[in-house]
Amino acid sequence: MNQKRMSTEVKFPVPWGYITGKIYGSSKKKRILMVHGILDNAGVFDRLMEYLPEEYQYVNIDLPGHGFSSPMPAGLPLHFFDYVYSILLVLTALKWQTCTYIGHSLGAHIGTYFSILYPGKLEKIVAIDGLLPFFISDTVSFIRELYNINIDVKHSERLYTKEQILYSLQFRRYETLNTEAAEAVFKRAVTKVGNLYKYNRDKRLGLILKPYFTIEQHRNFFSKYSTKTLLIIANNSKRTSMLSKIIEALPDVIDISHLFTIITVTGNHDVHNNYPERIAPHICKFLNDNLQSKL
Repeated sequence: MNQKRMSTEVKFPVPWGYITGKIYGSSKKKRILMVHGILDNAGVFDRLMEYLPEEYQYVNIDLPGHGFSSPMPAGLPLHFFDYVYSILLVLTALKWQTCTYIGHSLGAHIGTYFSILYPGKLEKIVAIDGLLPFFISDTVSFIRELYNINIDVKHSERLYTKEQILYSLQFRRYETLNTEAAEAVFKRAVTKVGNLYKYNRDKRLGLILKPYFTIEQHRNFFSKYSTKTLLIIANNSKRTSMLSKIIEALPDVIDISHLFTIITVTGNHDVHNNYPERIAPHICKFLNDNLQSKL
């Protein structure tokens, strides 16, 4: 492993509190925003950072209700496009007119829709095992479920040992993490209380964030897509079939061959954290053909 890169903690003020993050590198460098997936935090990119080029400044954020960031305002369900809007608030706080965007899963979904709603803000997108949110087959049932859940914003007060948290982070999630990957997530996933820990999670995140869109509505939205994108697909991900269906549904809406570079790597949905060295060369090449991965 390369020498660990140093980061600085940052808080961006937003109307409901703050969005936290980690900054790597000088503000004089080219800019990259990195956004994690559901129930993760900025720590998922810690291991990948060791392989990315130093010619960039990286800002890795905790989405609202994740890591150290404030949850969205209490009393209402969470909505996908509120999270899309939160990216604009971060870029405004940074005074960034444009940047490159790297997102995993939900972070990738947010980035692709952000680029449609705010064209020109994102120069390039790296989408790691994610592109569009899940399709809604029954909008009525989905909205009914959304408004029937417990929308109390308070975090769970239940306490756990570190071993219990790490086990949960590794094995009680959609796809497993290796030990080092779980440790990277752990740092921002919990708050220490005495000798135990509690999760830093908005309970409303139990229902996956997605817009109330059918596949046709997604297609209509995506017809406005114009950002050069590297789509990294993990061959052992449970989402691979969904990504394949999305790609099959888009060619008559946008020019896939012109906008997209699509590569497949060995690993599961969390390959960026489990095995960052497998995706780093592809990202480096996409960022700039003259920059080489630090492998």
